[in-house]
Amino acid sequence: MAFTLKKIVEDLKNLEDMTMQCMKCGICQSVCPLYEKDVFEPSVSRGKISLVESIYEGRIDKTAGVLKYLDYCILCGRCKRYCPSSVKTDEIFVKAKATLRKINKLPAYQKALLKTAIEKPKLVESFEPLISAGMKIASSKVKSDIRKLKFPVPKNMASIKPKPFTSLFGGLNKAKNERMRVIFYPGCAISYIYTNWGEAIVKTLNHFGVSVYVPKTNKCCGIPAATMGEMELYEKMVNENLNWFESIKDADYIITACPTCQWGLSDLGARIAKRTIETPMIDIVVFLSDVLNIKIEANNTENSTLHIPCHYDHTKDSSLINFIQDNVSTQMKPLNNQSCCGFGGTFNLKHPKDSREVGNPKIEEIKQGKFDTLYTPCPGCAMQLTDLTVDANCNINVKHPIETLYEQIKGETNG
Repeated sequence: MAFTLKKIVEDLKNLEDMTMQCMKCGICQSVCPLYEKDVFEPSVSRGKISLVESIYEGRIDKTAGVLKYLDYCILCGRCKRYCPSSVKTDEIFVKAKATLRKINKLPAYQKALLKTAIEKPKLVESFEPLISAGMKIASSKVKSDIRKLKFPVPKNMASIKPKPFTSLFGGLNKAKNERMRVIFYPGCAISYIYTNWGEAIVKTLNHFGVSVYVPKTNKCCGIPAATMGEMELYEKMVNENLNWFESIKDADYIITACPTCQWGLSDLGARIAKRTIETPMIDIVVFLSDVLNIKIEANNTENSTLHIPCHYDHTKDSSLINFIQDNVSTQMKPLNNQSCCGFGGTFNLKHPKDSREVGNPKIEEIKQGKFDTLYTPCPGCAMQLTDLTVDANCNINVKHPIETLYEQIKGETNG
C-alpha cells in the first residue's frame, strides 16, 4: 500500500486524544537528559509533541524533519514519569515514529539486520561463537577501544560469549527443596553478554527453593524494533513472548533482570499489543526482597554506590536500596546524580557522542566518591557505565547486585 502525506496525517490524527493531554507546561524540560544537554525545544517531549501536532494540523509537511527529532530520544520515560497530566509520551513517540516510517523507511540493510537479529534468534545463536571471536579480535586490534571501529558499539559487545545463557540453562532448573516455580526471562544482553548474571540468578533462586524455567532460545522483547519505528515487528515479539509465558502453567512469577525488557513486555507492550497476562512480572531484586524476604548478613565492605535505571519500577526503589544495604554491601552509599546514564539501546548506536555526553556528569561524582563498585540492575546501564568509567580512567567494577549476593551464598555453602 502506498502511503501519502494525506494518509500519514490521518494516522497521526489518531494520536490526538493523547497529544491533547499535553498542556505544554514545560515540566518535561526539567527532567529530560537531552534538553539539559542541548537546551533545544525539539529535544524535549513538549517540542516533539508540538511537531507531531503540526503535521496533522497541516502546519508543516516535512515529515523527515519531524522523524529526525522523534528519533533523537533516549525513551528514558522521565517525561512520562513526572508529567502532571500523565501524558503517555513513550506511546506517542513510538507510534508517531512508526507512522512516519511508512514514508521515510529504514535503509534496507538496517531493516534486514533488525529482522534477522530479532526474528531468528536460533540463527544468531549459531553464529555466536564466530561473533564472539571476531569481536575480541576487532577490539584487540584497536587496543580494547572498540569505539575506534567504523561501527561504534559499546565495548562490552566485545564480551559476547561463545555460548548463550539459554543453551546452558534452558528448560526447568529444579530446586532441591522446591517452594515455588518461576519463569526467568533473560533478554538479549544476559543471553549473549552477561551470562554470569543469568547463572547467578538461577542458582541463587535454586538455593532458596525456587525452581526456574528458562527459555531454551531467548526471543527479544522487541524494544529495538519499537525504537526504530517497526511496530509490527515489536508487537509480534511481545505476543510471542507472552504466548510462551502463558504456556507455563505452574509459574507464580516472571522474573526479569532488565528493566527495559520488563517495560517493553508488561507496560508499553501491554498498551501496544492490547494484552496483559495474569502472571506478575517482577525484577529479581524486588522478588528476593519483597516476595522471598531474603535476609543474608552482608559481608562485602567495599565502598559501593548504586545507579537506578530509568525503566526500573520506581515504586520499588526503596526495596532495591534497602536490599543492597542489608544483604549485599555494608558500605553502599547513595549516588546523588540519579539522572539517565544515556544508553537508550539503539540511541547509543545512532548517537554515540550524545549518549556519552548525557552520562558523563554522573561519572564525575563516581570518580570523586572513589567507589570500588558501582551496582546497577540493568545490563544496558552496565554496558554504558562500564564504557564511561573506562573512558574516564575510573577504576571501578560495574556489577549487578545479584553477582555479589551469589558470591556470598557460594562462600557460605563452601564454608
